Amino acid sequence: MTDFAARALSTFLHELGGIAIFNIRIARTYFGTAGNGPEIFRQTAIICTRSITTVLFAGVFVGAILVVQFNLMLKQYDAQMYLGGLNTSALVREVGPLIISFLLAGKIGAFTAAELGTMRVTDQIDAMECLGANPVQRIVLPRFIAIILASVILLGLGLVISIAGSTIVATVFCGINPLRFAGSFPRFVGVWTVACGMIKALVYGVIVAGVSCYKGYTASGGARGVGRAVTLAAVYTNLYIVIADFITSNILEFLTEVWRIALAGALAWLAAHGWIAGGGL
Repeated sequence: MTDFAARALSTFLHELGGIAIFNIRIARTYFGTAGNGPEIFRQTAIICTRSITTVLFAGVFVGAILVVQFNLMLKQYDAQMYLGGLNTSALVREVGPLIISFLLAGKIGAFTAAELGTMRVTDQIDAMECLGANPVQRIVLPRFIAIILASVILLGLGLVISIAGSTIVATVFCGINPLRFAGSFPRFVGVWTVACGMIKALVYGVIVAGVSCYKGYTASGGARGVGRAVTLAAVYTNLYIVIADFITSNILEFLTEVWRIALAGALAWLAAHGWIAGGGL
């Protein structure tokens, strides 16, 4: 059992180190050379086109599930007036980025790993290197940036459809007035809430892009090696996303508390010096 745990930890750290080094190589390529704008745009359009239907369908039902569950809990305490705000806050800050990143990992991440892996095992990448071209710049970098951009774009679209679906379900199945449902949005959802969701989407997009590009680029062993790279890309991506979610959530919560304390201190200082009326927040 101890040997198994040691091997598992060693494999995990080895993969994590390889992904980190590969991402640093991509970053150096980006900052050291001009990016391929048209190719990045084309890859982003391809990713969004292939994923938008899945994201929208998932968004509708995720929003519906959340609103039903929140309604069951809040109904016990006669607090349904907070249903819209709580549901939307959970979607924007936590559930939306996670679900969309999982969908991207399973669909686009696997496709990217398969595409790059096929190029590797058929010697297309080696041929580019022999011709003096930089394969990381030409074929990896555009896909890497496109996945990150698509994560943010698809999150925005997914959240819009999720909130719309939640409102419809709350009205039809829970008997809540749409205006009442939306009335609690400002209390729970602000600029910082949306910013947290976007930050998480960026972080998860980097993970999906980094892992899938790395596993595809380093694939070996023919068709079987490509299949193994695709499988490992999906598994490691989802694992790293869950770990990153825990870390990112705690960091953002800490920053939220720091902001509140700083704001309260600034307002107290302004009130003490007569710049604003006193009386607290």
